[in-house]
Order: sequence, then C-alpha cells, then structure tokens
Amino acid sequence: MAASNTRLRIGFNAVRPQQKEKERDEMMKRGINKLGLGCKNYVLAALSLALGFAASGCSSIADNPSTPAPEPDVRNYYIHLATTNCEYNYTVTSLNAPYHPASGGLTMSMQGNTDTFKTMPVYACLWSYSNNYGTPQLWYYALCDTQAVALGLEPSPDNYTDSWVDLKAPLQKNATWSFISQGEHITANVTMYGGTAQVEGKTYDSVVMVQYTGVKGTTGTEWFARGTGLIFSHIERPNFGMVENHLLSFEQK
Repeated sequence: MAASNTRLRIGFNAVRPQQKEKERDEMMKRGINKLGLGCKNYVLAALSLALGFAASGCSSIADNPSTPAPEPDVRNYYIHLATTNCEYNYTVTSLNAPYHPASGGLTMSMQGNTDTFKTMPVYACLWSYSNNYGTPQLWYYALCDTQAVALGLEPSPDNYTDSWVDLKAPLQKNATWSFISQGEHITANVTMYGGTAQVEGKTYDSVVMVQYTGVKGTTGTEWFARGTGLIFSHIERPNFGMVENHLLSFEQK
C-alpha cells in the first residue's frame, strides 16, 4: 500500500522515546478495538518474530523449516497489475492518516499499462474506498522482473508522489535493499521467506515478509503471497499516520 499520498504510517510529535512508544501502543489498541477485532496482537507481533511467528489484528504468519530457492522475478509475488479489471478488496484501519478512512474497505481495480518509469512499465490502479470516502483515484506502480515500486499519485505528467520499493529481486531470507521515499532513506529486509500466513480466515503459502525502517522514523511490515500479491500491510510514517490493510479477496471481473 502507499502514501504522501502514498504509503501512510503513524507520526507522532517529538516526545521522549518511552512516552512515544507508550502513546503509539495505546493508539493502536484503541484502533483495533474500534474495529471490534478483539485480537490485540499488536505487541505480540514484535515479541514473536524471534520465534518465527508474527501476528497483527486477526492475521498471523509462521516460518517454514524448509527454505525455498531464491525468487528471481518479483512479479510472482506482486499484485496482478497487468491483468486489466482484476480487483483486490482490502480492509482498512488508519490512525492520523489524512488520505485514508479510519476504517472501512478498499477496492483496487487494475487498469493496465499506462507509461514507463526508468525503463520499467507503469501500471494504473483505481483505488475506491467504501462508505463514500473521497473520490476514486488512480495510483501508479512500476513493475518488472527485478523490482516492484509504488509510485503513488501522478499530479502532473511523469511526476509521481513517491518511489517506494516494495520488492526487489532476488527474494530470499535476509535479502536487503535501500531506497529514498519522501526524502527519507528506507532500508527493507526480508525477515521471512516461504512462510504460511492466515489473513481474514484464509491461508496463504509461500509468503514473503518484508520489514521497512526509515532514518526519520518510518516503520512497516508487509506480507506478499506467491501468486496473489500483497495480503497484509502495516505502515507507520511520521506526519502521514498509520495504515493497515488485510486482503479479503481478489478476482477477475
């Protein structure tokens, strides 16, 4: 998922680290309770990563003892951008995120190839929120075999609002890459490769978990399932708030 208008994450005022962490945890708990999820696994997610298990809301992921071969083509793990009219439906939870509803649903409808970006094909995706929140907008992605980049909006021709590198080949355990997003240096790390995840009651195999850390406070975790794409996202970013998405379904219209 994305934010400046592209990826949105929790941003708080400059306070003491201990106070900041306490406020963030309390806000997250209130957000989960507001949706009636009742799972309260936000803290568990951080504690359980060392055990090869992570949980957030009503979703969980577990590592696989056997390690798959490295993946040279990230398109096998990304949303089906090239399939026109393929639709993904996600839940949405946000806090202090000006471009996203506090709760509801998001439908992403693939519009196909529209341009190129640094020699990579660019694809458009129509984002529509439930509850009549905002006006449907086109969001853009650059995708090839070696990387998947969320470009955000296009306020003027060939001028995108972001350049967030979701995935970069080869995908394998402990793979890392870096990029600049919104003027912030971000480092991505594949912390799980070939895991099994449960999201909104559905089980996904061959899952990649990527964690993102920025020098200005951005943090995030995303799960990508082979053959499906993004199934879970939790991103926090100073000044842009927090957004969490869980995949409900995807289908060809």
